[in-house]
Amino acid sequence: MPMDLRIERIDAQHVRVAGRLGFSEAAAALARGGELHAEGAGEINVDVGGLERVDSATLAVLLAWSARARAAGTVLHFSHMPAQLDALAQVCGTGPMLG
Repeated sequence: MPMDLRIERIDAQHVRVAGRLGFSEAAAALARGGELHAEGAGEINVDVGGLERVDSATLAVLLAWSARARAAGTVLHFSHMPAQLDALAQVCGTGPMLG
């Protein structure tokens, strides 16, 4: 059974995101994006390898999280990108924006 979205802070520079993040979870995920960074935290690695389901809404949420973090003085670097999400980001030309 798929799990709901989990955002887990490993330490000050590392966050793990796992579970479902598609169209039906996008609004809640967008609201929880503030959990990814603290004001002026510098750089944070966000491991998204635990995402079970991704689609274009996932990409939109990651881009929004990145923009919000940047406005707060933090740069998010997304790692362990699921292949489907990486391919979608490349097709949309947004890969460089995700680090």
